[in-house]
Amino acid sequence: MVECLRACARMCGTLTAVRGGSPHPELAQHLIHLPSPDELGPDTPVSPAVTDDLLDALVAAGEAAVAAGEEGHRLALTITETVLPLRTKSRPAWRLRARALEAVGDSAAALTAYDRCVELAGHDAHARTRAAALRAALPEQRALAALLPGADGTAGNVPAQEAVALRHIDEQLAASPTDSATLPRVIALYADQRRHRLRAPIPDPTYGGTGWLDLGGLRNRISGRSICLVANSGTVRDGSLGELIDSYDLVLRFTSYVIEPAATGTRTDIHVTGHRKVFNWDRPVTTRLVLGDNAAAWRTDIRARLVPGAQRHTGDESLRAPVRGIGRLGADTWPHPPTCSFEAMWLIDFLDVSPRLDLIGFDFHQTSPYRLPDAIPIPVASAEANSSQKAWVMERARNVAGPVISLR
Repeated sequence: MVECLRACARMCGTLTAVRGGSPHPELAQHLIHLPSPDELGPDTPVSPAVTDDLLDALVAAGEAAVAAGEEGHRLALTITETVLPLRTKSRPAWRLRARALEAVGDSAAALTAYDRCVELAGHDAHARTRAAALRAALPEQRALAALLPGADGTAGNVPAQEAVALRHIDEQLAASPTDSATLPRVIALYADQRRHRLRAPIPDPTYGGTGWLDLGGLRNRISGRSICLVANSGTVRDGSLGELIDSYDLVLRFTSYVIEPAATGTRTDIHVTGHRKVFNWDRPVTTRLVLGDNAAAWRTDIRARLVPGAQRHTGDESLRAPVRGIGRLGADTWPHPPTCSFEAMWLIDFLDVSPRLDLIGFDFHQTSPYRLPDAIPIPVASAEANSSQKAWVMERARNVAGPVISLR
């Protein structure tokens, strides 16, 4: 722990700078009071008290260090080597280690760390995406190393291997004629491992024939049909609404929904989820609407998470952010980050083509969430957002009958 703190102090520059203002006060206090090697005697106690705040501060410092070049990468690895023996199940520490290992070019070790993140939390979308990319690139990196003269010393170091590959390619291209029959293979492996490391390949680019659905296409598909939106709530879990839910023409569910026929019904026609969520993408539905406020991240996650054959249609970018993109409701009108449920009810209410539109089980978090087990730790919407959503619903409600709120 002492050596780790000294490494943090060196990265900060001087203890005076740390004293002047640190984003991690708990870490700063330990750095300020840490004796220098010259001040140490044989009996000097130097081991700081290991508190949760100190470990949290170390991981946060490591996250900042990863972006600070080679010295930062080494510090991040030192921090994880200090924290992980004390917190073997710390997903943030494993994720920090994976990022640092990836930054220094050790793809195999980074993949192991990312896989550990996924074991600890299946909803870690970043870890799942990076693991898929590295798993695709690793065999190509090993095949490339086997073809490169002088690549023996680059094992576990992707930047060094790429440098050797580029020199080899340049030398062979400059030769007239080239004397390497393997050059096309070297070029292909270099390009493929680099591309796959940045973005995992798509086994089926058509996703089993999934079609894109725009705003007009969605309107046509729901026009004239009765729709129910089913909440992931304790009201649904504890009720016996399954037969009622299955009686609608279209059943819409959210993100990490659970199916328990007597309580929830059996059908899901439309699944609405956020692009960062990892739940139920493999459950067969007619339409999957994937929402997200960041267009670039949305495109990346759609590409990585759609399961071929699990849906006939998925929403295109025109349906990515209904409240902000279609309704133009800015922060002055709707200050809260829109939830999936609000985006969906707003969109279907806006289209106004369904003769029956009911919300089932929306108790606005008066009961605990009813979700898949891995989704239980995900926070619910804030109290302010919840109150605003309830007010919006009640302003439009035509009838309230127990767990059923009718908007049409």
